[in-house]
Amino acid sequence: MFNAVFSVTLAEGANAEQYVADAKAAAEAVSPVFLADMVLEPPMPGGNFFCEVGFADQAAYEEAKDGEAWSALMALMNDSASVANCEFIAFGEGTLTLQEKEKSTCHRVLFFSIREGADPAMVEKMEAHMNDMCAHVPGLRNCKFAPVVESSGTDEWAYAYECDFDEPMTFLGKYMSTPFHFLYIDKFFEPACGEWVELSIDQVYGYCTLLERYLNRKEGH
Repeated sequence: MFNAVFSVTLAEGANAEQYVADAKAAAEAVSPVFLADMVLEPPMPGGNFFCEVGFADQAAYEEAKDGEAWSALMALMNDSASVANCEFIAFGEGTLTLQEKEKSTCHRVLFFSIREGADPAMVEKMEAHMNDMCAHVPGLRNCKFAPVVESSGTDEWAYAYECDFDEPMTFLGKYMSTPFHFLYIDKFFEPACGEWVELSIDQVYGYCTLLERYLNRKEGH
C-alpha cells in the first residue's frame, strides 16, 4: 500500500466539527481506505488534525492526483480560512497499516527529516531497527518505517514511521518504556551519540494518535 498523509493545524476559530466532516467526505471521494479526524493526544509539534489516504500502490496514487477528488482534498487541506499550517508526505511501498485486519485502537504517524551529513549506513540501520519494533513490543500490531517520495511543508521530510497499537496505553507504556526503544531507537535522535542521524526529537513532526473507529477499511486494499 502507498499512503498520503496530511498533518494540519487548524486556524484559530475554525469550525473543527465541520472541517472534520468535510475532510472525511473529501478523503473518501479519493479512496475507500482513509483515516481522518482530530488528533487525540497533544502533538509534538504536529498539527491537531490528521488525514491519511491509502492507495494500492504508487501508480494508483499518481493516477488519483490527476482527478478532481484529489484537487478538492488538497484544496481543503490548504484552505487558508480554516488551516494555519499543513504538512504533507506520501510514502510506501510496503505492508502498511491502513489495511490491517486485527483490532487496534491507536494509530500513530511520525514525519522525519534526516540531518545533513548523516551516515547512510546509520540511516539504513535505523530503518532496520524501527521496522523490527513489533518483535519487541506486545500490543504493537504493525509498524513501518518508509521513505517519503513526495512532501511539502516546513521541512524536507525524508521518512514516515507508522504504527498501530492495540490500545493507546500500549504506546504510552510498553512502547515508550521497552528496553529496545532505549537501546536501539533513542540513539538515532541523540546528538551525543555516534549513531545520530535524525534531527533532535523536538523537531520531529506529525505525532498523531487516533482511534480505530475512524479507520475505513476495505477488502483488497
